Amino acid sequence: MKKASQMSWFLAVLTSVALVLPAPLWAQQGQSAGQISRLIPNVNLQHGTRVQLANPGTKVLWGDTIQTDSNGRARISLDDGSILNVGSNSNLRVVQHDAANQRTQVQLAYGRLRASAIRLARPGASFEVRTPTAVAGVVGTEFDLTFSNDMTTLSVTEGSVKFCNLTGTCVIVGAGFTSAIRDSNPPSQPVPTPPSTATENVNSTSLQGGVGGGAGAAVGTTAAVSHSFLILATVIGAVIVPAIVVPVENSGTKCGCSTVLSGKGGPVAHP
Repeated sequence: MKKASQMSWFLAVLTSVALVLPAPLWAQQGQSAGQISRLIPNVNLQHGTRVQLANPGTKVLWGDTIQTDSNGRARISLDDGSILNVGSNSNLRVVQHDAANQRTQVQLAYGRLRASAIRLARPGASFEVRTPTAVAGVVGTEFDLTFSNDMTTLSVTEGSVKFCNLTGTCVIVGAGFTSAIRDSNPPSQPVPTPPSTATENVNSTSLQGGVGGGAGAAVGTTAAVSHSFLILATVIGAVIVPAIVVPVENSGTKCGCSTVLSGKGGPVAHP
């Protein structure tokens, strides 16, 4: 009788938790979105409350946040073949990436992102990227997105993007054109992207000389070990040998928000 009472109590608690937490949250725990295929240190990956120094091959799961420091950059290879290049001083959260149904939601809190999305062919497919001031509709295309000082700037390299503010005022931005949204204002009329801006977009997210797979993975591991060793050396030097000062570069942590990009068919560009 006592065992039956305990079992009833356990089932009641379990049911209450299931009602409080939305069903997708249960399914999303540990669900793969892709991996960091290339990086320039330092790049941090946050999963829940755990933060780790990322390396090439580090898995990216639903809900993970990728944060780069002033020198760091990262390339995220999503499971469906899409590519996200994250620039320096940036914060990107992969809310979800359902490769089978082609549904992707990404939040750029601040910084720079160059994305190359595959063709959206399935019914209800979408590719969304959010910033605090804008909503853009991506249809299998290549584009650069920057959020800084309450302004989102979109430059399209190939294909077209439906670019909207949070109240739903939109413009269509085609290849070779740029538009911007500041605060809650409507998007500016697209203008040809200046060559200097196009060059800056490429350079700001380029990973030339970055750490990749294979032998590069060993380099990335070495960088991570060196970074950790410097931190350890600093602690030891401060506690045991006060006369010895070990300089360590320490990156600050930022926080921010999100822009939406959703697509409904169109040309596709690969990086």
